[in-house]
Amino acid sequence: MSVATPLAAETRRLLALAWPVMLTSLNWTILHVTDVVVVGLAGSHQVAALGASRTITFPGIVMGLGALTGILVQVARADGAGDLRQTGRVLHEGVLLALLLGLASMGVLAGFATPLLAGVGVAPALLPATTPVVQVMALAYPFQLVTIATSFFLEGVSRPARVTVVNLAVLPVNALLAWLLATGAWGLPALGAVGAAAATAIASALGAIGMLAAAWTLPRAEARGVRLLCDWGRGETWRGAWALARFGVVPAIASGLELVGFSILIALSTQLGEATAHAFQIVFSIHNVTFAVALGLGSAAGVRVGNAVGEGVPQAAAGRAGIAAVLAGLATGLLALVLVFVPMLVVAPFPAPADVHTLAAAMLLLWAPFILFDGVQVVFVYALRSLGDQVAAGVNGILAFFLVTGGLGLWLVQAGWGATALVLASGLGMVAAALLDGGRLLVVTRRVRSRS
Repeated sequence: MSVATPLAAETRRLLALAWPVMLTSLNWTILHVTDVVVVGLAGSHQVAALGASRTITFPGIVMGLGALTGILVQVARADGAGDLRQTGRVLHEGVLLALLLGLASMGVLAGFATPLLAGVGVAPALLPATTPVVQVMALAYPFQLVTIATSFFLEGVSRPARVTVVNLAVLPVNALLAWLLATGAWGLPALGAVGAAAATAIASALGAIGMLAAAWTLPRAEARGVRLLCDWGRGETWRGAWALARFGVVPAIASGLELVGFSILIALSTQLGEATAHAFQIVFSIHNVTFAVALGLGSAAGVRVGNAVGEGVPQAAAGRAGIAAVLAGLATGLLALVLVFVPMLVVAPFPAPADVHTLAAAMLLLWAPFILFDGVQVVFVYALRSLGDQVAAGVNGILAFFLVTGGLGLWLVQAGWGATALVLASGLGMVAAALLDGGRLLVVTRRVRSRS
């Protein structure tokens, strides 16, 4: 009983932290899936343009997310140590960093969309339709990064449910706007993929306002210093933002290159025809749903490992990360079973011709078993970051998802494997990440226990 009780308590704590983040991640995923579904009503060409735009917009936002990961780590450590005021300082520093990164990213994407798209291999015929999608989507960047920074703060202080409430409130707004602007409903012009991007930008602005309000109204906001706006003018805040940026450099580069690996697959899919590009977008959207579940447990593991460091018991990190990894494996395993047994049922809600549905289902059947590795590796990454080993975690991500996924995808497509190449390259990258990050976490936690 003495062994089972702490195990059960930690499992409950992890699940309590994970489920709101799962819903939040699913909200982001559903937001993008909604775009695919709605734009699908405008035709496969528009879906292909939307998918091609994501070859550079997805890596950009994920790089921003990686750059801001220090917020979750530092807030969780301060909260574990009982230093409430420090959590508020990190929030201010993180929001400042998010604004600076968001404005810079917006300028780059708006000004250099066409050469960036051509550089990652998007088919030349798609460039005229894809460039304006990227330029409109660029407007969302400052708002999305502020939302991420604030949500990391709320997750770090174990208030992830507030993040979920805000995101769920924004979801129907995005869906309605995407339908109106993409399809031309209610007499509006049918903007296709550009309309969906505009809907996302508007919804992102509303989400940023809501997320800041969620932090502002925390029960202990005063004690944390959340409402001390005078912090913004202090040199310490700018120095703190710079420290967070330094922490996030390697995670940002790694996250960007990881997504570039997947973006290479998206670009390759456009070279295999519009049907393959559409089918791969469906599979990629379903992947985002399964990944959201793993991301919730990864965030929970990061918070609990960070708490352990702040509490002065870093030796507890291994057990907490291990429990989270088992939970992630079980959750993604159940999802894999669904995808294996009823793939056509899963792809059916996406508007597409019959041949696209058939191809997407075939790709999904081959890809499903790999998501177990994807679920486990994200837990390992968050745990390594909270232990201060974000550089090794970043290097592992680059090796697995940029070199293995991107490189293998290029080689297999050139070898004539077609759509199967996209699935195998994606799945084998997940396997590589799980092995590399799992091995590194084992080394780090053994080192921590030996010092204790």
